[in-house]
Amino acid sequence: MTGILPGPAAAATTPAEATEPPLVDRAHLLAEIRAALTATGGVLLHGPAGIGKTALLDALAQDAGPAGATVLRSSPTAAEADLPHLALIDLLGEALPGLAEDLPDHLRQALECALLHRAPQPGAPTDPLAVRVAVLEALRRLAQRGPVLVLLDDTQWLDEASRQVIAFAARRLTDRHVRFAVTERTEHADTAPEMGALCPPAAREIPVGPLSERGTGALLRERLDLRLSGLTLTRVHTVSGGNPYYVLELGRSLAAGGSESALAADPDRPLDVPHRLRALVSARLGELPDTARQSLTVLAAARPGTALPAAVTEPLAAARRHGILQQTPTGAPQFSHPLVAEVVLADAAPAALRAAHRLLAELAADPVEQVRHQALAADDPDPHLASRLGRAADTALTRGAPGTAAELLRLAADHTPDPDTAGRRLLAAARNATAAGLPDLARACGERLADAPAADVRVHARLLLARLLGPDHPGAEPLLAAAAEDTGGHPGLTAAVHQERAVRALHRGDRAEGLAELAIAEKHADHADDPDLLVELLAQRAPLTLLTDPARGLAQLERGCRLAAGRPPTAAAVFCREGLAVAALRSGDLPRAIAEVETLRAEVEASGRTEDLANVLYISASVYERAGRCTEAYAAGRAAHDLRERIEPSPGPARVLGGAAELNGGTADRAAQLLDSAIRAAEDDHDREWLAYAHGLRGRAELLRGNHPAAAEHLGSCQLLLRRMEFTDPAFFLVDADLAEALALSGHLDEAAATLADARDRATRLGRDVLTLGLDRAEAHLTAAADPRRAADTLRALLPDTHPYPLELARAHLALGTLERRARRRAAARTALQEAHTRYAAAGCLPWQQHAAAALAALDALEADPTPMQQQILALIRSGATNREIAARLHLSVKAVEANLTRLYRQYGVRGRAELARHRD
Repeated sequence: MTGILPGPAAAATTPAEATEPPLVDRAHLLAEIRAALTATGGVLLHGPAGIGKTALLDALAQDAGPAGATVLRSSPTAAEADLPHLALIDLLGEALPGLAEDLPDHLRQALECALLHRAPQPGAPTDPLAVRVAVLEALRRLAQRGPVLVLLDDTQWLDEASRQVIAFAARRLTDRHVRFAVTERTEHADTAPEMGALCPPAAREIPVGPLSERGTGALLRERLDLRLSGLTLTRVHTVSGGNPYYVLELGRSLAAGGSESALAADPDRPLDVPHRLRALVSARLGELPDTARQSLTVLAAARPGTALPAAVTEPLAAARRHGILQQTPTGAPQFSHPLVAEVVLADAAPAALRAAHRLLAELAADPVEQVRHQALAADDPDPHLASRLGRAADTALTRGAPGTAAELLRLAADHTPDPDTAGRRLLAAARNATAAGLPDLARACGERLADAPAADVRVHARLLLARLLGPDHPGAEPLLAAAAEDTGGHPGLTAAVHQERAVRALHRGDRAEGLAELAIAEKHADHADDPDLLVELLAQRAPLTLLTDPARGLAQLERGCRLAAGRPPTAAAVFCREGLAVAALRSGDLPRAIAEVETLRAEVEASGRTEDLANVLYISASVYERAGRCTEAYAAGRAAHDLRERIEPSPGPARVLGGAAELNGGTADRAAQLLDSAIRAAEDDHDREWLAYAHGLRGRAELLRGNHPAAAEHLGSCQLLLRRMEFTDPAFFLVDADLAEALALSGHLDEAAATLADARDRATRLGRDVLTLGLDRAEAHLTAAADPRRAADTLRALLPDTHPYPLELARAHLALGTLERRARRRAAARTALQEAHTRYAAAGCLPWQQHAAAALAALDALEADPTPMQQQILALIRSGATNREIAARLHLSVKAVEANLTRLYRQYGVRGRAELARHRD
């Protein structure tokens, strides 16, 4: 990770290109299916309608085609279930002409009759056994030409004749040259399927479950270009049950009607369920008596787990008989699918809904829940109810639920007759929604304040809306201009506007303008007597100061923490405390850094501040990585990735965090995939900071892969971007040593030397002694270009027993092993590589542990010392001779020269002729 201070979460200004796979949120499931097909020859996928079983077969078919497999597919429908042998016609109809000559006459004739390629002889019925054997032999003949994949979709509608024939063949095709992927519709993913006989005996049954909420959002982005977040995304995910078909239908309805903004403004508003989904349940609802429909309205409006009286539950028996309800393990009624509850709410008359909420208010034991139902039951604005809602919001905040507080404050604003008080409550709702990671609700509340009577409310609402748009969005400038005009010269408001302009200038890399705006903001803040504002300004100023004057920057952070002590938590206060952890991290004081982040994480989790939690998790992952606790770094990084994907429209930052996590506990290939996606997204968003981190981490992935030129390119891009933003502290992002190493191993020795000299100078000026070992390791690779033995001896002498950054010590041992191998001291190389492997294993750093294991395996595979012939080839390589010239001089074939060179590359641990020519014993 980076060990940096994160900026505020920012929305994308331009949608990044689609990078999700064709099947979103199904990568692990597809991998499981492919593994099962390889291991057993068959899979039976089962789950409810619309869950994505057909799409999974589509993906398998796309894989099989380029791999040279023959794909046979049948997708029966309910209307075709009584047509005999129809599935066989689908599977083998086109292949039959090419198979006819391979089959015995009696089998060919039986199969041709079954597939309607030949009219049966009058009075001579087709022998069912002959058909079965013919299909079996046809599949075997196809398998002799190459692998065969049989795809059977919706087998609950498979005709009986085809079912018997396919089952007969599947039982006998166990050599896995013919594989079967079968789908069956079941009411629920945990319902036992019935079509296992259509697969080989050892086949696996795999339930196809719902999409995650992240997958729901990704599906809507990819298929409909609809970007939902916060409550709106959660609502669509909940109502759809994660069913991809339902997700897309609900998404199309939202996009067509433009109702996503209305839904964000009023989370209690029912979704507009499109006709195709409504038709699935409306008929059953229409058959119910009025008393049952009224009880269903109460059940749909209640929170899960609400105890309902007999007067409500008894009429629900009719709904259970119609399959609308089912019982939970505790015996409580629940809807058979969340979609049914949404239709019930959408169809309920306003008076019936208010009556349901009145009843639920009487039943609620929790005062917060009680006042919420009272607000939803009220006909007209009520100032006393609004005050109670405000107090309930305070209670929700003490419980660590800012999202609930935001909803209660929105309701309070709706019930407040006084426009000024209503506006302030709505602004508070927007701020709490932002803290809870609900940007859609925050935006909806902020947009209602454009004409608020109080100038300070209008200013803060416009600043909040500008932040939600993101630092590069062109729509932010008119908001900032309007906010500046509304300040009326008030010092606190003026400071807030200049502060926001500073954020934007710094984000686009204009440090001079950013510092100038901060200076203006601080000047006005001195006259405002606003501690929260001063904390925010210190939180912005300190990270910049840390880069050039760590002691002063630390003092600014400590002042910010003192000002924030005892006050309600704010993002700026959290930022200052994160800064203390980062300052300790950069100086090598890992115990203090760990204590800071673990205490802060517990407090932020308890407060329910989702956006702050995403940043704290990010810093935690950085701290754990540098502390050599990679299992914890992986977990924190994945959690930060998941939260960022949920609350941010742009995928760039989330995928940087995901890639960093993979470099701790996953694979280099998966890291590269995520980071390539992050690079594209950051380029589209013109986000230079996250682009720099993406390139830096991508370079580390290439180091793991052994591709040093590509690593140097990515790491060089990272360093250049950081320099342009004037992020010059070498402990900010550990790029310098890795870049110098990659350059040295790529043959760019002068560039490597310049990089090292510059990094050592900056580390000395800022007192970053903790970086010395990494720079020594890179210097050793540079020295090894001329003398690997001297390089190894020097590095070994510099190795300490312990180091504040344990992974740096492991990297140094890994480098020593590489140098000893190049020096042809195999015992010493094995000792160093084994030490590196042990240290990576202790840290739980899986990718580098595997890298060290591979280096050990390669060392064990080395051949004996070079033969006299190979020594002659090596001398000619150093003289600059080509392979053809060497072959002529030594009376060898060119292929023989190439074979010997391959052995020399492996023996000396180099990647090509250039490295081999520079190598010296």
